[in-house]
Amino acid sequence: MTVRPFPIRDGAGNALTAFRGSSEAELRRLGGRDVVPAALVVVEYAGAVLMVFDAWRAAWELPGGGRERDETTHRTAVRELREETGIHGVRLDAVAVAEFDLVAPDRRELLAVYRARLRAAPRLLVNDEVLDFLWWPPSDPVGEHMNPLDAEIARRVARMPTA
Repeated sequence: MTVRPFPIRDGAGNALTAFRGSSEAELRRLGGRDVVPAALVVVEYAGAVLMVFDAWRAAWELPGGGRERDETTHRTAVRELREETGIHGVRLDAVAVAEFDLVAPDRRELLAVYRARLRAAPRLLVNDEVLDFLWWPPSDPVGEHMNPLDAEIARRVARMPTA
C-alpha cells in the first residue's frame, strides 16, 4: 500500500495537503466549528474500509460530514456514521487531522478523522443520502467514481497502529 506525496488532488481541484496523527484532546484544543468544521470516519472490517456512495456527489467516499452548532467533532462522527450507514454503538477513536485546500468556495479546512474497527459485519442501511456501500481493501487501486482524497485518508489510517 503506497502512500502518495502531497498534495493529492481530486477532479474538481480540491487537494489533501497534509495528514497527521491526532488525539481527541488535540482536536478539542483546535477549537470550534470554524477551525475543524467536519469529521470523517474510517470504518475497518476484515482488512477493508467502508466507503459509501454519496447520492449528491455520485462518488464513493468515507462516511462523515459537517459539524452542527455546539457539536464536538466526536459527536459529529458518531451522528454522521449513524445517519449515513446505520452503524451505532461502536467505539470511535480520534486518529488524525487532515488538511485540505478546497475550491467552490476557495478555503483551507481541517477535518477530524476517526477510526472504528469492527469485529463483525454491520447491518448497513441505504437512505436518501447514501445509495450503496463498498468494502474497499486499501491495497487495491482507487476505483472509478471513488474520491481519491478519501481513499488516501483511508490508506493512511489503515497503516496507523491501533491505540
